[in-house]
Amino acid sequence: MSKALLYHLFTRSRGMRQIFNLRGIVAATILLYAFNSGTTQTSPTANQRITIKLLNGKTGRPVWWRGLASVSVGSLNSVDKRTNLLGEARVDVTDASPPQVEVVVAFISRDCRYASESQVRTLTYSIDEIRAKGIVSDNYCGGARRAPKPGMLMIYVVPMTNRELWEQ
Repeated sequence: MSKALLYHLFTRSRGMRQIFNLRGIVAATILLYAFNSGTTQTSPTANQRITIKLLNGKTGRPVWWRGLASVSVGSLNSVDKRTNLLGEARVDVTDASPPQVEVVVAFISRDCRYASESQVRTLTYSIDEIRAKGIVSDNYCGGARRAPKPGMLMIYVVPMTNRELWEQ
């Protein structure tokens, strides 16, 4: 190797050492961690959330185009929730008393939790059971079935046809 090439590599590597000073990086990382760890501590009454997921009873795919459900947490009044593109709606259940949630699917979708249209009942689900192992509702509309996931309540629905919407 020529002396000019060796000189160029040596001066270039010394410049790189100055730019990426290891001690400066370590010191900055320690300071950022020290200031950040104090602000990320959770309070004793942190928000606790569960996820309600609407799935198509025939295909098993998420319902995002018409996903609207009325959710009652504990003894509180019901709140309308829209689903995101994954068919999920997050619900805050921090101070639920009693620890249960009731989900009613809006008029745009048919609920697959019932065997027949004449069977009308409210289904309440335990928040503790949803958090621990997850719940998947019955599916009387088709063969789609998913495994439960902790923190998630999965409900099967089928979009109503235009004729069904007209007759309502």
